[in-house]
Order: sequence, then C-alpha cells, then structure tokens
Amino acid sequence: MSTDLESLLALQADDVVIHGLEERLAALEPRIKELDHRKQRTLDAIARTATAVAAEEKKQAWLRDKLAEHKLLIDRNQAQMDAVKTMKQATAAVAQMDQARKIVAGEESDLLAINRRLEELRGVLAGQNKELAGVEAEQESARAEVASQRVTINEDLQSARTKRAKGALLVPADLRSKYDRIRGRKRVEAVFAMSGMTCGNCDTAI
Repeated sequence: MSTDLESLLALQADDVVIHGLEERLAALEPRIKELDHRKQRTLDAIARTATAVAAEEKKQAWLRDKLAEHKLLIDRNQAQMDAVKTMKQATAAVAQMDQARKIVAGEESDLLAINRRLEELRGVLAGQNKELAGVEAEQESARAEVASQRVTINEDLQSARTKRAKGALLVPADLRSKYDRIRGRKRVEAVFAMSGMTCGNCDTAI
C-alpha cells in the first residue's frame, strides 16, 4: 500500500471519528428540547387550571354577596310582616318572602356546587404544581448530565479535529481535494477496500 493511500485512510479514520462525535453532540439537542417541551406542557396546564380557579372564585364571591343581599331582604320582609295592617299587605309580604327563599335556596345550591368545583380544581392545581416540581428536579439532573456530556464530547471533538488537521498535511493536496469533494456529498466514508475485482462498498466491477 502506498504511503499516500495509507495517509488518506488514516485521514478517513479521523473523519469517521469526528462524524461519530458530531452525531453524539447533535443527539443531545432533542433531549434538551423534550425537557423544555415537557416543562412547558406542565406550565400550560397549571395556567389553565389557575384561570379556572380564579373564574370560580369570582363566581363564588359574587354569589356570596347576592346570597347575603337576599337573606337581608328576607329579614326585612319578616320585619314588615310584623307591621302589616291588612290581609292584602300580609299576602304581598308572604309572597315576597317565598320568592326570596326560593332565590336563596337556588343560590345556596349553586354556591355548594361552586365550592365542590373549587375543591376539585385546587386539588388538580396542587397535583400539577407537584408534577412541575418533579419535572424541574428531574430536569436539573438531566441538564447537568447533558452539559457534562457536551463538555466531554466537545473536548474529544477538538482533539479529533486537531489530529485530523495534522493528518491532512500528509495527504497530497490533489488527492485530499478529491477525497473532500466525495465526502462533501454527505458521505461518512469516501475510500473503500477492493473485494477481489469489485468495489467493497457498491460491488461495482473495477
């Protein structure tokens, strides 16, 4: 085997190593993105639940005010009952009290339903916040691991590229140019051993 060919094969071996390291480095990015997406999904769910809680709390406050108002109306009607002089006035006061009691009963039922929904939503929100804490703790560990891997790979990559640069000087410029052009077509390897009288890569007869 000629010295030039040996140097070219050594250069290709360096390129294969560099390619492998670059693939490992690129494989770290999807992992980071998945971590980001998972956290964002949890944050979005928390935001939706928090909005629902705020809406129910607003309904709850409004309903409590109306309930207090209508109970006060019942008390006033009761006081008026004690002061009525005629049957007509008594009948009107009783009708008003019956109507107010129906309204109060409906509002109390609605308030009970809101209280139940709020309890459920707050439970969901607590669970989501707990999930977020777990995701963040998991991500902290995962991100530290990825960062450590990235540093190691980058160091190996720098060493491999330095070695490749030195090896490239041993390959004649015209031969190296042809090799680089072939590898530039998104190929990992450009030089293959013969298998008898055929190409070891594509089985084409030479």
